[in-house]
Amino acid sequence: MEVALSILSVLGINGILLFFIKRFFDKKDGEAKEEKADRDALIKEVRTGLGTIRLLAYARLSEEIERLLNKGYATPSERRILEEMYLNYKAHGWNGDMDSRIEKVHTLPTKDLKH
Repeated sequence: MEVALSILSVLGINGILLFFIKRFFDKKDGEAKEEKADRDALIKEVRTGLGTIRLLAYARLSEEIERLLNKGYATPSERRILEEMYLNYKAHGWNGDMDSRIEKVHTLPTKDLKH
């Protein structure tokens, strides 16, 4: 009887320990999943924001090129700003219509406007 009682006692304690250990790790797994979901949502927001910034940078570069072409000349400071915008455009790995358009701006006369 004492042996049977000892066995049941050990099994009972092991069962209780197993229950609490499993509960602890299940809770940790749930927290990890929640943190990953939050992190994934944040990454998605950041990527969307960066995509918007890239789009706005492209649109601004396009507008500036058209403005200078319509004006018919560019000042040195306008050329510097345009060159920085163009380098940013290239840094994103974009190729296409901007290359030929920027060449047209390079052929414009330079006017140094001093007021």
